[in-house]
Amino acid sequence: MMKAASVFLRAEIFRRDVARMILWMENPHVVRYLNEEHHVVQSLRTLMMTTPEPLLALQLNQSGRFFLICGRDDRAIGFVKLKPLRPGSYEIVFVIGEEGLWGNGYGRGAIEAALSMAFLEWRADEIIARIDPQNLRSIRAAGACGLTCAEDTGRLHTYAVTFDGYLAWARERRKNA
Repeated sequence: MMKAASVFLRAEIFRRDVARMILWMENPHVVRYLNEEHHVVQSLRTLMMTTPEPLLALQLNQSGRFFLICGRDDRAIGFVKLKPLRPGSYEIVFVIGEEGLWGNGYGRGAIEAALSMAFLEWRADEIIARIDPQNLRSIRAAGACGLTCAEDTGRLHTYAVTFDGYLAWARERRKNA
C-alpha cells in the first residue's frame, strides 16, 4: 500500500492564499472537473480586494467549512470544502491546485485528513463526493480512502462512506501498515 503524501488542512486564509486560488481557478486543467460558477475568479478577486484579511476565512466558510491543503512548508497546494447537506452528512470537494503535484498522493492525504476531522471530531454520519467519471485520479483517491460508488447516474457519480465504513477502512489500513 502506497503511503499518502504528508499534508495538513489549514483553516486560516491569507491574501496570498486567495491569490493562489485565483491562479488555480484560471487554469483550465485544474477546473476541468469542477462545478464552480463561471464567475468564481471575479468573486475571489473581489473578496481579496474588499475583505480584511482576518475575515477571509469567515467569508470562505459561509456555505460549509473551507480548508487549504498545505504541505510541510505551510504553502497552500489546494483546498478542501466540506459542505453540510443535512445533519450529519457532508459533501467533500477536494482540489490540488498545483498541477505539478498531481499524482503524488496529496489529494488522498487531504481526503484522509478531512474524513478524520469530519468523523472523529464532528461526529459526521456520512461523507459524499460527487466526481466526474472521467476524473480518474479523484476516483482513485476517494476509493483509497474508503469511499465507494453509491450512485452512477448523471454527469457526476456519487461516492460515499459512512462512519462505520470509515472505521472499517481505518482498521484495515492500520492492520496493513
